[in-house]
Amino acid sequence: MTRRIFRSILCVSAAVLLASLVITLGVLYGYINVQQKNELRDETMYLAPGVVERGAEYLLQLEDTGKRITLIDRDGTVLYDNEADSQEMENHLQREEVQEALASGEGMASRHSDSLSEPTMYYARLLDNGQILRLSGSEYRMMTVFANLLYPMCAVSLLMILLAAFFAMRASEKIVEPINRLDVEDVKEGDVYEEIAPLVQKIGHQKETITNQVLEAQRQQREFEDMKEQMRREFTANVSHELKTPLTSISGFAEIIKNGFVKPEDIPGFAGKIFEESQRLIVLVNDIIKISQLDEGGIPYDKEEIDIYEMAEEVLDRLEEPAKKRNINLQLLGEHVKIRGVRLILDEVIYNLCDNAVKYNRDNGSVIVRVRRDRRGIQLVVADTGIGISKEHQERVFERFYRVDKSHSKAIGGTGLGLSIVKHGAAFLGAAVNLDSRPDEGTVITLTWKAA
Repeated sequence: MTRRIFRSILCVSAAVLLASLVITLGVLYGYINVQQKNELRDETMYLAPGVVERGAEYLLQLEDTGKRITLIDRDGTVLYDNEADSQEMENHLQREEVQEALASGEGMASRHSDSLSEPTMYYARLLDNGQILRLSGSEYRMMTVFANLLYPMCAVSLLMILLAAFFAMRASEKIVEPINRLDVEDVKEGDVYEEIAPLVQKIGHQKETITNQVLEAQRQQREFEDMKEQMRREFTANVSHELKTPLTSISGFAEIIKNGFVKPEDIPGFAGKIFEESQRLIVLVNDIIKISQLDEGGIPYDKEEIDIYEMAEEVLDRLEEPAKKRNINLQLLGEHVKIRGVRLILDEVIYNLCDNAVKYNRDNGSVIVRVRRDRRGIQLVVADTGIGISKEHQERVFERFYRVDKSHSKAIGGTGLGLSIVKHGAAFLGAAVNLDSRPDEGTVITLTWKAA
């Protein structure tokens, strides 16, 4: 801040000084120019009576005046010139200063002299005898005087800039000193400039706001930690329960067979139940592993371009058989659109969405899958005509092992992890999940990949 103030003061000082120098030089140049004009006029008027009385002879007797003297007849013929041969000079009738003298009695002009090859100022005066007396002086002399004054003025200006830099530094330090002394931890408005008092007041309010926000963040962090711990305990309890149930069934059926309490003809039935429970256990363990991998981001597959429409078509083909058993109509609508992601994860997400839409549907119902692209991005929509989800359950259906109807879920073989896999898989793929459901009407779940 000190440097910025210093630069501002120095730049303003230098600009004012430069402007003053330019104005002074301009005034000085104008003054020298006027002085030269007056000098030419005075000398011409001094010589005029002698020329009228004696003509060119009077001019021949003059000593060197430092000026060029020319006597011109009324028709423009050069009668005399002290620096050139008048006989060889061209007619001067059309010269600007001569024309002005003939018209108004005197004339003034500045131009480059062809005879002397230098910029020259001319003054011409109409004499009483009708002749024109013209005096001229080189503008180099005026420029020399101007240049002689320019160097000292530039030196003085440079000195003044150095002094301005010194005082600008001192002034900037003085200006910033009260701000540097300001204690941010204990802001007192009386210790600062009146102009920045509102800023200091705002800093105080912001400090208070930030303190409150930090306290609120700490409180929320504690609540989050408590919630996380509660979820961990619930997850542990749910995992233990879900794993224990099929294991208990398998162990019980195996023990009955081992102890010979089963008739030989009933053994295949018990073996089938053991197989069903073991398959359920395998599915449950696989789902838990998938969610853990999604949580940790440890998916051992590379990303690739995937056609969502084609993958949805493959998933519906796999679900065609269970859908036919309940006369559920499967439809795929939309267009071929691609995203970049992991094929296995997208397959799991689409499969779980469609599988739930079939499992929790009504007989003779329908499942419609739409794939589309619009200004918002790419959307995958899975809509069913199933039993729906009430409002109080909608926020929790994506939790692990959460079931709206535990008895119905058990009857259809659900693990309670399907929508949790959808949620975590969608997040991994960069998609947002939206749920819209009404009891006894159906459910619509939309995955949206925002447009880049």
